[in-house]
Amino acid sequence: MNLNRARGIAALRDTRWIAMASMASIVGLWLVVADEGAAQTQTPAQQKNIEQAKAREAQAKALLAKYTAAPGRDDSEGLLKEPAVRAELQRVVGNQLPKLMQNTNVRGSIAYDGGSLVVSGNAPHKGGEEEGVICVNPYSPGLVEAAIFSRGKITVFAAAEKYEYLSLCVKDWITQVNSGHRDRTTQPKNVSVVRAG
Repeated sequence: MNLNRARGIAALRDTRWIAMASMASIVGLWLVVADEGAAQTQTPAQQKNIEQAKAREAQAKALLAKYTAAPGRDDSEGLLKEPAVRAELQRVVGNQLPKLMQNTNVRGSIAYDGGSLVVSGNAPHKGGEEEGVICVNPYSPGLVEAAIFSRGKITVFAAAEKYEYLSLCVKDWITQVNSGHRDRTTQPKNVSVVRAG
């Protein structure tokens, strides 16, 4: 009986070794295939895309670190002078940039809303009449969207082809401007406020 038991255990050990050897060979094969995949060289276009993505991520982290913490929140002028932001503003807004800068001349601190650094304001002594917003979304390939409210009309500057593709930053600003900013100060009829306990 002990002899049969010993033979059974030996047979079980052999079976385990075969299973382990099979697993090891599969894993080894997978590692070789994975290593060969990693060894493939990327095309110049793929390499360029990877480098651009890394640069955008580094830029995004730097902008967010600098302008979401105090005292950076108060440096809207610095944000707008950042080389990447300035270049994108010029590209997107074009010859309307002086008007946008005039309509955001009186502004507060930088806000962070919907993933965007937000600079909004109005022309001196023209609140409710001449306003503007600049939305800097560090993780968006477009980086900047902007809008001008002038003479009752809103003009949006963005890479988006349709209104629905605009950032929440721009669309929320449009909602506020269209309400005369009342939605921030006057409680809408369908809203009830429950005081915390």
